[in-house]
Amino acid sequence: MDSETALTPSRDDEPRLSLSERASRQPVAAAIVAGLALWAAFPPMEWAWIAWLALTPLFRLAVEPVGGRRLYLAAWAGGLAFWLPSLQWVRLTDATAWTAWVAMASIFSLWWPGFLALTRFAVFRLNIPLMIAAPILWVGLEHVRAFILSGFPWYYLGHSQYRALQLIQVADFAGALGVSFLIATFNAWVVDLLTLPALRRTPTGARLRPRQSIRLGYVLILVVGTLAYGGFRLSDSRFEEGPRIALLQTNFKQAYKMGGDPHAILSKLESLAVKAAGHDPKPDLVVWPETSYPFGTIEIDPATPVDALRRQLEQVGDGIGVDWWRERRNDIDHYLHAMADSLGSAMLVGALRYTHTPEGYSKYNAAVLFTPKAAEAQVYRKIQLVPFGEYIPLVELFPWLMVFTPYSDGHIPTLAFGREANTLDLGDRRIAVGICFEDTVPHLIRRFFAETPDGRQPDVLIDSSNDGWFHGSAELDMHLAVSVFRCIENRAPLARAVNTGISAVIDGDGRILEVLPRLTEGVLQATIPLDPRTGPYSSWGDWLGLSCLAVCIGIVPTGLIYRKIRPAAPRVA
Repeated sequence: MDSETALTPSRDDEPRLSLSERASRQPVAAAIVAGLALWAAFPPMEWAWIAWLALTPLFRLAVEPVGGRRLYLAAWAGGLAFWLPSLQWVRLTDATAWTAWVAMASIFSLWWPGFLALTRFAVFRLNIPLMIAAPILWVGLEHVRAFILSGFPWYYLGHSQYRALQLIQVADFAGALGVSFLIATFNAWVVDLLTLPALRRTPTGARLRPRQSIRLGYVLILVVGTLAYGGFRLSDSRFEEGPRIALLQTNFKQAYKMGGDPHAILSKLESLAVKAAGHDPKPDLVVWPETSYPFGTIEIDPATPVDALRRQLEQVGDGIGVDWWRERRNDIDHYLHAMADSLGSAMLVGALRYTHTPEGYSKYNAAVLFTPKAAEAQVYRKIQLVPFGEYIPLVELFPWLMVFTPYSDGHIPTLAFGREANTLDLGDRRIAVGICFEDTVPHLIRRFFAETPDGRQPDVLIDSSNDGWFHGSAELDMHLAVSVFRCIENRAPLARAVNTGISAVIDGDGRILEVLPRLTEGVLQATIPLDPRTGPYSSWGDWLGLSCLAVCIGIVPTGLIYRKIRPAAPRVA
């Protein structure tokens, strides 16, 4: 052995690094692992258990003593590792939609470095324990996503647990964000356990340090308390037999739905409706998917002057006369009313709604309820429109935004926003209707329960949707998973009629009772289990999200003030 070899340490002599230490030395790799692990917790993988550990590499970066730009670039890379595969179904909507996919993923990935910056401020400037700071800041930033780009409250950490019924019952108290808070707390506890001294020597042997004992006790209280509450709420279920509903599931590809023969489309829907009504027992309600009626419905306020109506029709199409338009309205109304009479069941029809009033013309995405022998139809107009799909925000100022849509310049969608979260009456029952992604928006669905003029809440939630844009991808599963939480939050059953699927019935516990397979055509018949319970969420709303958001906002000025009066402090073990 020569002298150089003798002085060179062998690999066995090198100190072995723990996973936590490796994460701090390779932040990009650590953050990407966090992103991919978190993606695996959601559909299509649905490894729900991994959500309880997925964020530990990211949270480890939040307590790394040496900061710098590399940590924030690493966090953004981790965000991309999560959002790019999670949102890959966006690219399926159109050949040009890859730009929207990459743009959405890039924007939402900014949440990760934002979270990292706020958490490091809290830990090192304000000396707040990671187990307290991380879940509060994570939940506050999740809540913000419910309002950005018209709102995208998908892929909350808590949504990964949608099949764990006992765990997610807390949603009727704190919303889906309550489950997110619990999982984020557990991730932070694991990081604290790995990065802070856990044991101390005593005359009788090694013992947990007092602060680690407190952390362990806090986690146990949250987890055990959540499960105990969930067990109580599940045991408290007292469902009552409700209306019988038939859900029509078509299997139209979006290209055919937009450009196919409308008469063939209507013929298919008619045959499904007749099949549904022929079932014994007969359904009380037949639900059509979103905008499935191909000709639209028309509403003309009698007070609209003829000259104003004539000018409004110029926006509908060239050469449309007032008399012809009124006659067309009468024919459509007569046809749909007559169908409901013939079936002997009410029909909730998804259709565009051309509306003319003295104030002007509007076109809505609507659900129209036709009841046998009733003279007038009831209408709900969609409130939460999908940006770049149903309207183009700021397109007049920035025409290049059309790049992010599947439309040409001559076919810019101009749907109007509905304003009222009105319910519809089905005999002695009351239904609330969401259209498309509205059943994923917690604060919107809550409005149906909190804003009833007579204080009587809806008995049943209905969602009429068209997921044909997404070609049977994981979007269908994720849409269903998120809708589960609307049932628990408001303690109401949900019936979903969806083009290409997944049509389903979910009870007030969030239990998925029945489904139709994706990419199939059929009718789902079910007697809806009514839930007489209520929960705090319907009254209080997103109190947890708002509280956590307030902390997020307050962290920055507080941290800046502390930065001037005291140096960064080491973490407390």
